[in-house]
Amino acid sequence: MPAVSVIIPVYNVEAYMADCAASLFSQTLADIEYIFIDDCTPDRSMAVLEEALSRYPERRAAVKTFRMSRNSGQAAVRMQGLALATGDYVIHCDSDDTVEPDAYRLLWEKAVSEDLDIVTSDFLKEDDNGTWRRIDGRCPDVAALLRDQAPWNLVCRLVRRSLLEGLVAPVADMGEDMVLAVQATLRARRSGHVGRPLYRYRYRASSISKAAGAAAAVARWKALKANAELLTGLLVRDFGYTGTEPELTAFKYYTRHHLEPYVSRPDVYRLWRGTFPEVDRRLLLTPGVSAETKFWFVLIHLHLFGSVKRLTAHFR
Repeated sequence: MPAVSVIIPVYNVEAYMADCAASLFSQTLADIEYIFIDDCTPDRSMAVLEEALSRYPERRAAVKTFRMSRNSGQAAVRMQGLALATGDYVIHCDSDDTVEPDAYRLLWEKAVSEDLDIVTSDFLKEDDNGTWRRIDGRCPDVAALLRDQAPWNLVCRLVRRSLLEGLVAPVADMGEDMVLAVQATLRARRSGHVGRPLYRYRYRASSISKAAGAAAAVARWKALKANAELLTGLLVRDFGYTGTEPELTAFKYYTRHHLEPYVSRPDVYRLWRGTFPEVDRRLLLTPGVSAETKFWFVLIHLHLFGSVKRLTAHFR
């Protein structure tokens, strides 16, 4: 079986597919299985992939492609990729991003030499102004994930495939990586980290996580809330959590954050208040939640969030 399976969702990435594919096929690790999942993309993404593959004939036998029966979204695509993977380890790659040439070799060598179940890496993230920031990708424990103090992403997280068997699948397309990352981390015996940026995370204003406007924010909130409810229920049912742990309080409150820019609207405020309402009586006393988060929490309750935001923006 291959050393590493890479799962790559494909949807509306015609402009980026050639760069992504070249970075994948140029990997210094030879023993890789590439699984491209076509989520019924309406553009030429798959044709561009084929053109890129023609320049790497030595990789053709390692490439699998699968077309979803209908456009299904990231959560379903990730699970389909996992069902097709046969490698000892699995990692994901978004098809509008790129990977450093020795990324998978370094992650796999670290995993094998130290008998690790999970290996993470740092990554570079592009801001909306085109600058790149280095992000520390290490994940010390599940509490750090739930507090949003460690990246949730699956693209910088090499995971032993056996850990991923029988995972509860995410139900929506925001926070789907969190649902899988938390379960894998709870199952892992030993984890490690490669302290180099091995992945380039491209900024795309058109992505679901960047779309502007109240309607888009509410759509993101609904999807994230669905996965958050799934995950918190799973942690209580299967992993011994009570539901009142500080990290779960922080996670539940984080679920509201997509609504904050529009919380001055009465309808959005009601959604904000109704999201895990039990956290309201615990958040101010929860350790590990920043003073800034608690400050804005109080202002929202006092209906001063919009006024103070405008005032602080004026003086910047």
